[in-house]
Amino acid sequence: MAVGRNLQGKSNHVIAVIGDGAMTAGQAYEAMNNAGFLDSNLIIILNDNKQVFLPTATVDGPVPPVGALSRALTKLQSSTKLRLLRVSAKVSKQGPNLHKIR
Repeated sequence: MAVGRNLQGKSNHVIAVIGDGAMTAGQAYEAMNNAGFLDSNLIIILNDNKQVFLPTATVDGPVPPVGALSRALTKLQSSTKLRLLRVSAKVSKQGPNLHKIR
């Protein structure tokens, strides 16, 4: 929807709601990867129903849902290294005066 909006030259908001179960199939990851590559302006809401099984089965049988996906993504998004990488990428896009961030 965000790509279509961009192709039409519109500026409406696009919001995607993704359940944690959908994340295990890989299509949601591919869509988010594509949106990031295209630098799409959209909001993604992760509805964590605590249904992601990590791992899905063990020798002793199924394991209970762990709901770890949102915790892992939150930890990643709030990491200092990722924030610095984003700043560095924005600086790189703005011109030849690059600043090194460690």
